[in-house]
Order: sequence, then C-alpha cells, then structure tokens
Amino acid sequence: MKHRTLLLLFSLLTCGVYVSASVGDEPIPNHERQFFEEKIRPLLVAHCYKCHSAAAKEVGGKLLLDSRDGMMRGGESGPSVVPGDPDASLLLDALHYETFEMPPDKPLPEADVRVIAEWIKRGAWDPRGTAASPEVQTKWKPEELWSFQTRHAATPPNVETSAWPQSDIDRFILHRIEAAAARPTADADLRTLAIRLHYDLIGLPPSVDEIDDFVQAAEKDRATATAAFVDNLLARPQFGEHWGRHWLDVARYGESNGNDGLSRNATFPHAWRYRDYVIDALNRDIPYDRFLTEQLAGDLLPATTADERNRLLVATGFLAIGSKPAVAMNSDFAMDIVDDQINVVSTAFLGLSVACARCHDHKHDPIPTSDYYALAGIFQSSETLYGLAANEKLTAPPTELHILSSQLPEDDAQAEQRRGPLQLPAAYQETVQQLQPEIHVSLDQLPEGWEKVGEPSFSAEQFATLKESYVQSAAASAAADYSVSFWFKNDLDNLARPITAYLFTRGKPGDKQIPGDHLGIGGKHEPTRSGRLFVFNGNQKKTSIGGSTVIPVGTWNHVVLTRKGKRVRVYLNGANAPEIDADIDPTFGEEARFSLGGRSDNFAPLQGNLAHFSWFSKSLTAAEAQSLHDASGQPRGAQQLGLAMGVRDKAKPSDCKIHINGLGAKLGAVVPRGALTSYHVAQTSGESTSQLPDLNVPDAASGRLELAAWLTDPRHPQTSRVMVNRVWLNLMGEGLVATPDDFGVYGARPTHPELLDWLADDFIRDGWSLKRLIRTIVLSRTYQLSSQYDEHVAAADPANALYTRFRQRRLSAEQLRDSILQASGALDLQPAAGSPIQEIDALINMPPHEASTLHQPSDHRSVYLCMMRNAPPPELAAFDLPTGLKTTGRRSQTVLPAQSLFLLNSPFVTEQAKRLAEHVSADSNASDEAKITLAFQRTLLRNPTSAELTAALKFLAEASNASQPSDSSADTLSRWGAFCQSLLASSEFRYID
Repeated sequence: MKHRTLLLLFSLLTCGVYVSASVGDEPIPNHERQFFEEKIRPLLVAHCYKCHSAAAKEVGGKLLLDSRDGMMRGGESGPSVVPGDPDASLLLDALHYETFEMPPDKPLPEADVRVIAEWIKRGAWDPRGTAASPEVQTKWKPEELWSFQTRHAATPPNVETSAWPQSDIDRFILHRIEAAAARPTADADLRTLAIRLHYDLIGLPPSVDEIDDFVQAAEKDRATATAAFVDNLLARPQFGEHWGRHWLDVARYGESNGNDGLSRNATFPHAWRYRDYVIDALNRDIPYDRFLTEQLAGDLLPATTADERNRLLVATGFLAIGSKPAVAMNSDFAMDIVDDQINVVSTAFLGLSVACARCHDHKHDPIPTSDYYALAGIFQSSETLYGLAANEKLTAPPTELHILSSQLPEDDAQAEQRRGPLQLPAAYQETVQQLQPEIHVSLDQLPEGWEKVGEPSFSAEQFATLKESYVQSAAASAAADYSVSFWFKNDLDNLARPITAYLFTRGKPGDKQIPGDHLGIGGKHEPTRSGRLFVFNGNQKKTSIGGSTVIPVGTWNHVVLTRKGKRVRVYLNGANAPEIDADIDPTFGEEARFSLGGRSDNFAPLQGNLAHFSWFSKSLTAAEAQSLHDASGQPRGAQQLGLAMGVRDKAKPSDCKIHINGLGAKLGAVVPRGALTSYHVAQTSGESTSQLPDLNVPDAASGRLELAAWLTDPRHPQTSRVMVNRVWLNLMGEGLVATPDDFGVYGARPTHPELLDWLADDFIRDGWSLKRLIRTIVLSRTYQLSSQYDEHVAAADPANALYTRFRQRRLSAEQLRDSILQASGALDLQPAAGSPIQEIDALINMPPHEASTLHQPSDHRSVYLCMMRNAPPPELAAFDLPTGLKTTGRRSQTVLPAQSLFLLNSPFVTEQAKRLAEHVSADSNASDEAKITLAFQRTLLRNPTSAELTAALKFLAEASNASQPSDSSADTLSRWGAFCQSLLASSEFRYID
C-alpha cells in the first residue's frame, strides 16, 4: 500500500491531470437515435400501436406509446418508462407479464424484451417528440442533403501569409483562419513530431535513438527528413496493424456473437482470418475501391492463384462477422442478418443509417422503405456463412464456411478429364505390393470368394459398375488397426436422396445397430455434408465426422481410410492433409467382413464404379497413403488450408418483398434489387445535381458486385468523402465532419466543406490509395502544428474548429498496452498466429464467467488479442474499447476511476513494471541517477529534468519495503518496480502532443 500511495503521488508530480472533452450539445446522441429507430420503434409499431396509439379504436388503459410524451406520461397506472431504471418501468413489468400482460395475445420473445430493457437502461432516448406518429419528412433544404450532392471541384484558395502553407491542405485551413482574424500556433518541436508520427502511423512510440536520428536530419532539412521518416513508417508492417484496427472498429469486428438476446454468446473461431486480411490489405495499400469491393463481393472476383482466391473469400467475412439475434422464437432471423449487413455497408461506406428504413420510410433522411428492400434483395440473395454457432440451434442454425484451399477450384476441363476412363500405369500395382496388402483386387472382374449383393457388372474398361448393388468379402485378419484404398466414381446427384452413397463398411452385415466403420458421401439430409465424405460408427456410438471437399459427380477419385486405435484418417486424392482426421470409437469388434460399394445393411449403395481395392492389416502413414495416389500419375487433390466466414451467392437470387412494419409475417410489394434513390432527390436550385447512375442487377446475380461498383463509382458523392473524413479524424483528432458514421440530415455539417471535397477528389485521383492520403495529411503544416498555444489562439478559436493547433489526445487502449509492452522490453512484433479460440466452437458464457479463461497471455500487439463480444481482453476493457456490436467510426473518450485503478492494480501493469525494473536495474554498477534516466527514456522518451530526478531519488529512498532488508534484491526490485509503474501510469505516457 505504501508503494501504491507513493506511486500515485509520483504520477501526479511528473505530469498534469486531464479531463474528458464534452460530447456536444445534441439533445439526442446520434447513436441513441439510431438505436431507437432500428430496435425500438419497430417493436412498438408491431406489438403496441394497435391498442396504444392515437389511431387505435380504443386506447388501452389511456396509455399512448406512439409519442415520447405519451410514453413518459403513461396511462391510468402512471408513467410507463423511467429512463435509466428498467426495474421501475411499468412497461417492463407488463412485458414480463407481472402486473399487466402486454401484448395480451402472447408475450414478446425474451430477446425483444431484453432490447427494450437495454433501451430504458441507456436512458430511453426517444426522438419522436410530442406529436403522435409524426409524418415522415418529405422535403429537405439543400444544405440538409449536402452529402447527397455532387462534390464540388474545389481549388485551394489564396492566402495572405503565402509563406506559411506547405501544402494545398494548409491553404484551405489558413484561409479559414485568416477569415476569422485568428492565427495558427507554432510548429511542433521535432521530438514531439517524431513521437506523434510514430503513434499515428504505426501505433507505437519511437526509441530515443530514432528520435535523435530524426531530429539531427530534420535540423538540416525539416521537410525532406520528415518525408523520409513518414515513408519509412508507412512501409513498416506495423502500419497495417495500427490502421487495420481503425477499420476493424468500422467493420464491427468481433470473435464471438455477443449476447444473442438469450444471454448466449457463441464463439466465431474463424473470424480472426478477416482481421489478418484487413492488416495485409492495408500494408499492401490495396486501393480503397478494391478493398471495398473485395469485402462486398470477393467471392465473385476472378483469381489467378489459390492464395488470391483464399484472400478474396476471407474478405467477405466483413458481411458475416456481425452479431446475430437468437433464432429461437424469431421468424425474422434471416432478415435480421440482412439488416445487419445493410447497416454495416451503409454506415461504413456511406455514413448513413439506412437500416432505420426497415419498417417505415426514414424519419429524417431521404431513404424510403422501398430503398431498404432494394438493398435487402441483394443480401437476401446471398448466403451468409458464419459457421456452427457453437452447435446451439437456439442461437443460430449452423451454416457452412468458406473452404480455403491449396488449389484453385477445379475447372470444367479438369473435371471432364477425371470423368474419362480410369487408366493407371503398371507402376501403380508395384507401389501397392510394396506396402504388403492383405488384399488387392483390380475389380475388372468379381474376385474369387467375393459375394454380390444385387447385380454388379465388371469390365476392363469400367471395372465394377454398380446400380443398387455392391460386393462383400472378408479379410484374413481381424486386426483392429487397418487401412483400405480404392478408386470410386459416383454418378448420382448429391441431392437425390438423404445419403448419396455408402462406399465402404467394415462391420457385421444385417445388424440393425449397423456397428462398424462406414465411409460414405453425404446427401440432402444435411446440406453441409452434401457431396462430401463422412465416417460413421453406427447407431450405438453415433459419431459422424464429415470432410470438406465437394466431390464432382461422375469423376474418378482415390480414397484411403486408415484406423489406428481410435484415430481415423481419410485421405482424398493424395492431398497433403487428411480430409477427415478424428477420434472415432471402433464398433466392429472382431469383425473382419466388409462391404464395398454399400453399407452392411444394403442402405444407400453407390451408383457408379469401383476400382483397385486394397486392404492392409496396419494403419498406413500419411506418406504411404499419398504414395498410393502418386503412383497413379493423377494430380494431387487440393489441401484444405482452413475455413473462413463470409458470403456467397445463392443458387437462385431473387428480389425481396417489403416487410410490413419490418416483420415477415405480412409482406407487401416486390422491390427490384437496387441501391438508394436518394441521390436523385438531392436538389440545388431546383435541379438534380446527381450524376450517379442507377444500379441494375442481372437476374442471375445477387447484386453485391454491382453494388460495389456503384459505391466506388468516382461520381458517388459520399464514398470518398466518408473515407477521407475517417482518415482525417484518426490523424487530427476531429473529423471535418464530426459525426463520421452519420452524413445524414441529423449528422454534423462539414467545418471545411471545400477541403473535404478536395481531399475526396484527390483521394480518387491518387488511385484510392490510403497510404498516399495519409502521407498528404501528415506532411501538411496543419498536422505538424504544436498542441501548445497562447491566449490569442485560444480566444480566436476556443474549440479548435479552425485547426489552429494540434489536438492533444489520449492513447487508444491498444496503443497504451503496446506502449507498456514496448517500454518493458516484452513486445513481440511478430504477427500472432490465429486466435486463442480458433479451435473452440462453444458458448463462452456457459457456464458463466468461462469467457475469462479463453483469453491467453500474449506479448504480441493488441490487435491480435481475442476480441470476443461481451468478453473483451481485460488489458483493454477499461479504455473505451468498442463493443463490436455496431460500426464505430469514433471511439468514446472517457476518463473514469476504473482507468486509474487499472494502472494501479492490474496484474498486467505491475508485471510489465517489474520487467521494466529488471532492465533498468540490471547494471549493478550504474548509479541511481543513470537508472532513473534510463527509465525515463524507455517510458517518456526523454531525460528527466533536475526536479524530476530529485523527486525520483526521494521516491526510491522512501519506498523501501519494511518487510525486506533495505539492501536486499527483493526490496530493490520492488522499489524500482513501483517507480517504473508510476511512469507507466503518468499522463505524459498516456497522451500524444
């Protein structure tokens, strides 16, 4: 406790105290307005307005729920809602069927009740006003629809102080400053600029040596040295890790579903691949128009290599990683997923809350419900692949995932080649014999001693031809470990019956429990298995494991099944990795009999061909199994490299019907797939300014690729504006539009509209390059201004709306953790591999609190920590980490006691302080003054002042542990640890000037 008290005092001594900035004076925050429109209003309309609105034939209990005043005033029993207090709100009592029963016919699904409780807890923000059911706005002033209007080709203005600007950005900024009779502050000193650039470009502090090298070069030629410094940082792999985290905020990234409304939280074991895609794309500087297109429609883009194909499939995870409401008692689950996709696409790329138009025309933006369902048709025509959802069907029905492969998908010519006659070289027989098979038969005739079931035929050209028939025999040995190898061709459509075919059984024929090892091809019974191999061990154990490769109908394929104890492996077409690799209990006992081309009970026999069957009374190794295929001269099959969340087009795309009140119970007119018509509504001087073409979707396509092309059309007024504003916000601390996720009527107006349009146009001219955009901004004098300013600057521009100075700001949660690790010497700059939960497909809160055990210690950068929704990394949770539930273009900036307590008590901080202390005190010959200086250099990136040096020496002298001798190594480490922790907890360490 003594150390902690001194630690706090020293922290205050070495730095100032910061308070949070105001959040603005809007009566209703935009995110609360959006929450009401998307989540609450549809529920009230669908379930309450019939009896509790001005249009009701008889108002129940004199309670009106179609206006804010009516809801707050309540009915005969008093106010229905107490903002911030769900327990005291009668509305919640009624929904829980406690004091009243609403709705009277049947209770709302629990997930919906939880949403309303959350709304009340958040303050029951309600934008409806005093009037009941206000009419939707249909007329707007031109300035209200500024973002829908064509960008103006802005020319950098002339300025009076012509020597001040270093770039065109500076001319726009200085022009406004001079018009306000203000002036900018001085340039930042070189040391401050070096630290600022490091944090803003790669999210990490520089070393003292890097600062010194930059200062020496910049003192000779500031502009040249700064440009070289910036180019070096942009080229580092840490750039993508830092800026990738910015985009992951926008993409509402999470590695679990979050609370589905039933307090269930399923892991997303494959979401991390999307994280890695984003980091890689930004490091490669994929043009933003391409980056957008890959995330919307990567599966529809051509690829020349397997790696490129895999990358494009992973990119579509953008649409699949969203939080999903429980499917239980939710007939609109599929539309809820579509709604999430519309919301993230419109908010991330357009800065518009289009999802508000699901159940009614947008209340304040020019977005009719028909436009919502035009977009809904696009995403409804796409299949979302999110995985098993923990195999908990109350949460979500399981889906397939994208299969990442070592090879491009087989084209028609390759498949056609495998449909031809099976011709194996003479060396094939020799390879088989080298492995000493107990049985090897070519099946060009019925082998001696084998039995027919049905009437198979045999020939040298087709080998065994089966149709509702198969063959049986027995091995001489009943060895528990064994292997079989054979070639097969299936001619039956995979969706023709529940199981397409059984290929092999080792088990007792005719037993109703069908014990044994059964190898088959899945059919329509389980769509995720259709056309794929599976192994089943009978009705008593009931273990069934499926593969991932869809086998083209009518093609010859080679399969090897091996068993060693409980382990079963199935190799397909010589691929490096097994198609199936799992523990499956053996149930065949001492049985050596087997069936080939059918199951032991004559169920679902193969319709096709078999050739070259071998039985080995041992478990073949992977190399031996592959050698059997390699000897055939056929190319190896693709190796599965992993699975990824994403989307793909449905087989039959279709337009969507309007869902009355946003629900599927009552449907309206069909709306052709398309995009927003709002740009034809935006008017200036009575004439449409939009040159953006309509979106036309081919009948056979979902429309995602066409939507991406529409969004990235250089004439689109919003796409480039929204993105350059996001970049400006992350570099300057405030967007040119203060509401980065809302460019609509209720969003903020741009402070510098000409600059915004110039940046947007320049972004497109520069090939949509994010690195070039960032470089342009940080090389401006505006960016390089000091955060220090005098009274004149403050008086003329109190809120810094004119950018007369740099905005001092706090490190993000990730920057803070990474900086602490770097200061302690523990930071591992190598990218982390995968995720701690990549093998875990489960509910992380079942049992409760289990999520905390899934986070694993890591010294990698924070972007690689496991980002589970509702269970964030404990090292980041206190510092305004986004929830991942919605697009977050701008993080909250709070200063709360929990943050100080974290820096004081967190095991992570104390451990890193100890590590730093070990480095600092490692040289026993160094003086305390030298050690203090080293600690300052590693944390605050500077030498201590004489006053700080004196204070630090006094701190160390007074921090001796009474329980240890003052000269003991434990006491020394404890004192230095406390001192180092005080530096890590200081405001100077946590803020960027």
